[in-house]
Amino acid sequence: MNFGMITDELNMQETKQVIHSILNAGCEASIVIDRSSFEILYQNDKAIELMGNRVGMICHEVLCTKETPCMDCPMQHIKTQAPLVRERYEELLDGVATWRYHDIAWFDGRDAVLATLVALGDNEQVVMQNMMEQAVKLINHTPDEVDKLTGISNRIRFYDQTQVAIQDLYNNYAIVLLDIERFKNINDIHGIAEGDQVLRFVARVLQETYGNQNNYARLHSDMFVFYMSYDKKGEIIKEIEKLRKKISNNPFQYDIVTKFGIYLVNDRSIPVNLMCDRAMMAERTVKGNIMKFCAFYDEHYREEMLRAGQIEQDMEKALTEHQYQMYLQPKYRLKDNSLCGAEVLCRWQHPEKGLIPPNDFIPLFEKNGFILKLDEYMWEEACKNIRRWLDQGRSVVPISVNISRYHIQHNDLEKSLMELIHKYDLTPDMLNLEITESLFLDKPEELNRVLDRLQKLGFKLEVDDFGSGFSSLNLIRNISVDTIKIDKEFLDSEIASEKGKIVVNHTIGMAKDLHLQVIAEGVETKAHVDFLKNSNCDIAQGFYFAKPMPVPEFERIAF
Repeated sequence: MNFGMITDELNMQETKQVIHSILNAGCEASIVIDRSSFEILYQNDKAIELMGNRVGMICHEVLCTKETPCMDCPMQHIKTQAPLVRERYEELLDGVATWRYHDIAWFDGRDAVLATLVALGDNEQVVMQNMMEQAVKLINHTPDEVDKLTGISNRIRFYDQTQVAIQDLYNNYAIVLLDIERFKNINDIHGIAEGDQVLRFVARVLQETYGNQNNYARLHSDMFVFYMSYDKKGEIIKEIEKLRKKISNNPFQYDIVTKFGIYLVNDRSIPVNLMCDRAMMAERTVKGNIMKFCAFYDEHYREEMLRAGQIEQDMEKALTEHQYQMYLQPKYRLKDNSLCGAEVLCRWQHPEKGLIPPNDFIPLFEKNGFILKLDEYMWEEACKNIRRWLDQGRSVVPISVNISRYHIQHNDLEKSLMELIHKYDLTPDMLNLEITESLFLDKPEELNRVLDRLQKLGFKLEVDDFGSGFSSLNLIRNISVDTIKIDKEFLDSEIASEKGKIVVNHTIGMAKDLHLQVIAEGVETKAHVDFLKNSNCDIAQGFYFAKPMPVPEFERIAF
């Protein structure tokens, strides 16, 4: 379905009216979702009646109450040739809903998906009654072009007015996206009502700065946007610094950190929503970076996004076709150089692209949630091989597998792991679990409870990348784990000086006093080995001993 063809013949308002008529012709609830950003672009009358006005919100946040796209998100799998039908439980609708998904070209040029509600479970009438009042309130009290929370323009008005404004050929224009860093933490710690107050405060700053110019809006969630004219790029930075200063001077009892992405308008025919997407791409490059607060869009960001899109298209197929291969990196005891374990690493052997490096797909899978499926696949591969070795009468060393933050937050981790242990008739001490240090920065008490339960089940726990974060010394005192793995960068930087050597020595000493085993990662030189032996480090892992290798190669050195 191509709504873009309608735009070729009609103006914007007429286009909207025609599409509205088409999508309200049937009696089914329909919503249109941006395929790349997951933003809800449109709802027909039946959909608004059923779920309230959710335009501008993110579909997985609304329907499934999840921060990240759902693991079985149909927008990752739908093909243009035929519609996809999925049955799933929807939090918003409080029941099992059957949706039919079609690929469509939206009228503003965006790649989108039309989702039509085919059926709702037996509780449809209850859902309708429970939600009717809220839906009516939203319809009656939310002007089409005003953000209902902050009272400033919403993205619809911004897109329309900006598209007109930037046609002024005598000025250069920039689209600037403003994002609140770690906004979720504000909601979690201080409550959603407080989070709403922060959003209203940022909106007031924009109002006080720009008055009635209508050059600013709230896009969605904690993202705002504005456009400005400029002569030199430095003027944009000055404008951003002015806004940052006003926002940092706030009435709250904590810092509000803002990040900015800038798109310089050089092609005025591009739809404004795509310009905003490009500003968002730029902003993502500085998200989480304490040294930078803004970035200009570069075309290679788009190329990276396209590459990421291709990887996402292939990721499910790669799982079913066993393209993900388990590699093992051996671990050695320093006192006698004997093999004492191995870490599971993933390599993607693509049939057309060849071997894809982990850095090209693991960070992406951590963002889109697919890391859940990949981790569980690698856990099973590890258990399967341990069982095979046991059946062959081999003396098996413990194998370490990675645990991601998604498993801590979204899955019943203990149940998943114990099902595998029982399936392959193993004991938990054969499978060591690696948790990265950065996980302890977010809800450490909750994480510690999970780790404590895993230890009681018999699993050995390792903290990976120890020394890479800011919480190491405090962490070593409070965590419920068995082993710390000293990060390679920590090792390299610290042993380069006499003071650094003292730091590493004392870190290892404290760990040993707390009865923790110590593994050093990234051991690449004899100088590393000699220093670690003198420091009483237990185990080393790195290229000095062995690189990550396929299972058959590991078996040749292990058995």
